Amino acid sequence: MTVRKEKYAVKTMEVFRQFGLHLSIDEIADRAGVTKKTLYNHFDSKEGLLMFCLQTFVNDLEKKIAIMYAEEINAIDGFKSGIYGMGEVFHSMSPVFFNDLRKMFPEISGTQHKAGFGSFLEGMKKNLLKGKREKLYRQDIDIEMISRFFITSVVSFFISSVMTRSDYSAKDYFTSMIDYHLHAVVTPKGQRLLEDENSNSQNTDRQ
Repeated sequence: MTVRKEKYAVKTMEVFRQFGLHLSIDEIADRAGVTKKTLYNHFDSKEGLLMFCLQTFVNDLEKKIAIMYAEEINAIDGFKSGIYGMGEVFHSMSPVFFNDLRKMFPEISGTQHKAGFGSFLEGMKKNLLKGKREKLYRQDIDIEMISRFFITSVVSFFISSVMTRSDYSAKDYFTSMIDYHLHAVVTPKGQRLLEDENSNSQNTDRQ
């Protein structure tokens, strides 16, 4: 049943992203291409359906963040992959869906925001610790403060100037934030790694 619930949640999220949360359960079912009975067989209410969709969103976010401290890659590459992946998940939340969520379901929005923020914070802390062990990040950085500063800045600016106002493209924004953060925390060893990766990337583009 879980697989089916996830399938219906994916379809429902597409409807939410496009039309927002003002739709009735009948309208959601119609636009998702399923029957109302089918939705009620898996979800007890519109709120229950929304909660499941948001939990799926958080689970996806946690998977993207986990790469930040994965053992098989260094901290710098892990940070880049995690932030880009997180950006993709965040960008999938359309402005109409995000605004409706905050206005119509503030308690649900707050709970999910707290869960996502907590996962992001732990991922940042583990990435900074990993980078310090690998001698890629400076030993004198305050992990708690840097983690909270980066997360708060990135998320709040993304919501206010990228998602809702589109002053910047999501890809350019996260690329700039990655570059800004890494150059602030890397050691000379980490700087050389960044330069080597940039050089390899430029050579690949020319081919």
